[in-house]
This record gives sequence, C-alpha cells and structure tokens, in this order.
Amino acid sequence: MTLATPALGLQLRSCPASLGQGEMAVVEVQAKGKVTGGFVGEPLFFFPYAPDLYRALIGVDLEAEPGPRGLQVAEGERVLRATVMVKRRPFGLQRLNLPPEMVELRGEALRRVRREKALIRRALLGTKPQPLWRRPFLLPLRGRITGAFGLQRLINGRFRSRHTGLDIAAPEGTPVVATNDGVVVLASSLYLEGNTVIMDHGLGLYSFYLHLKEFFVKRGQRIQRGKVLGLVGVSGRASGPHLHWGVVLRGKRVDPLSLLEALGEQGWKRGLSRRP
Repeated sequence: MTLATPALGLQLRSCPASLGQGEMAVVEVQAKGKVTGGFVGEPLFFFPYAPDLYRALIGVDLEAEPGPRGLQVAEGERVLRATVMVKRRPFGLQRLNLPPEMVELRGEALRRVRREKALIRRALLGTKPQPLWRRPFLLPLRGRITGAFGLQRLINGRFRSRHTGLDIAAPEGTPVVATNDGVVVLASSLYLEGNTVIMDHGLGLYSFYLHLKEFFVKRGQRIQRGKVLGLVGVSGRASGPHLHWGVVLRGKRVDPLSLLEALGEQGWKRGLSRRP
C-alpha cells in the first residue's frame, strides 16, 4: 500500500492491508521532516531507516478482536490515513500432562507466581525510545517446533491459557543466543517460566527466553546479537528440554515467527522443522 499527499512528498510506502491475531509488521514512510503517527489509539515510534525514509513497528495482540483498525501518519500538518484489517487466526489445540503442583497452584506457590508475574510486568516498563538493533533478527535456536504460538492448551484435561510463544525443542544444554542487540531487563529463576531472560530491543519490543538450564547474563547488561544467553533446559513448567521463545511489542503478545517475517535474516526458516 502506498499513499501520498500530492506535491508534498509525504508517502506511506509500506503498510499491511491486514494482520492476523498476534502478528506484527513494519510501516515505512517517506518524508522530509519529523514523522509522527498512531495505530489503535497508541503513538507510533518512527526511526530513520535510510535518507528520507522512516520505519515504525505495529502489532496486534494474540486475543485482539477481528475488525478494522485505523492508522495515521503525519508530517507537520500533512496527514495520511489507512485501515488495517485484523483477521482471526485458526489456532490449534495442544494436550499436555504435567505434575499437579505445576498446574493447580495453591498457598506459597500461588503467591510466588503472582509476585513473579508482577516482576515481569515491571521489567516491560521503561523501554528504550530508539531501536537498539541494526541488523536482521536471528533464530535464538535451531530445532524442532513442538508448540506453535497461540495454541489453546489442555493441561491435565483442563483448558488453560493460550500459548504466548514458540516452543523449540533441542537437546538439553544446547546454546540459546540473543535474537538481536538489546539490554537484559530480567534474568531470574521463576516458578512457572523456569530460568528466564528477557531482553529489551527498544521501541517496546521485547524477547523472552524461558525454561533455560542456566543463563549467563544479568539485568542491565548490554548484549549483542548472537551472544549466548544460556542453555536449553527443562526448568519451570516444562515437559521436556526446549526453549519457549516469546515476543512482546508494546504490551501485545505477538508471534515470534511474525517478527522474523518482518525483520528476520534471510533463510531463517531453514533453522526450524515441524513436529512430525
């Protein structure tokens, strides 16, 4: 989609006509001056990409209601508007059997989980106002997908919450790397998530690495793309060795594969296989 204000130079060079639930994309604008914008009532954060070209990231949550969403871009008093249609995605079902103490939370375990959820929410505040990356995003691990994003999970015979990341199985101890440059905002051992690392990549874009055997980074540390963060493990609520890789964009839970589709390195699909 390309929209322009005649003779004024402002162009919306790239904008998706639609997004599925839990998907993200890049909006690209051509302009001579400062660019601002908004999507679903929130500001867009544009950053320079090339001479007179600016980009911003947009995304919709896993459980967003289908329907049209308005997007606008402005350069001074010049304004362009577009509509992005949010479409329903056909998420599947996954059945899991786990130890009861990791599912039916009571007493101190429940209190601990609530404290740790609050800790995660605090970690997602105060993102860097500019992109911390310059190169394409990487797969943090090559392996087999054993749990797709968005699955409705049936755990021990009862429906639980949706799966908010991508599960990649690999042998225990396999290195897990940072998907791109960023800052560690959480590195801790959690009850459900196990040994966990969360990175801020700027602009409200965060990556999550769960169930690690161990991690080698600490909060506040600046990390380069491809650096080993930790090792594949089975810590927390896990049924086998794997990495749960999650992505959040300004509070919206989005599919890590959507991040790679939008900003990933070429050939990333060769690093993943599907459950047979």
